[in-house]
Amino acid sequence: DLGRVAKVGHIGTILDRHFGSSVPDSAIVTRLLSHLGTAKRPIHYANLFACLRHHNIEQTVYLASASITLCRKCCEWGTALNILLEMATDLVKLDSITYSSAVIACEKGGQWATALRLLVEMASA
Repeated sequence: DLGRVAKVGHIGTILDRHFGSSVPDSAIVTRLLSHLGTAKRPIHYANLFACLRHHNIEQTVYLASASITLCRKCCEWGTALNILLEMATDLVKLDSITYSSAVIACEKGGQWATALRLLVEMASA
């Protein structure tokens, strides 16, 4: 149980408990993200991403899309943008689904200028 505010170490402990020294594949992590979204716990997304980096789990466009889509559903535009930036920093090629989810998250948060900037980025990507 991740509780209300799980820290990076707590998420890491849960991953270690369930996977030991083996690294979970991105499909398992995507399911975990889906669970967090269903539970409406967007605060965990950033912590989960930090944990994924710590455990050297490959960052994929699927993880980014799942995470940003869940942020969108919870109206967490700032978290969505942070994930988008981290993925771009990790040189993950972002697709239109990922950008669209981030645009909608910004729209729901009233961040129209940021949404328009993302649309321009998406068109040039």
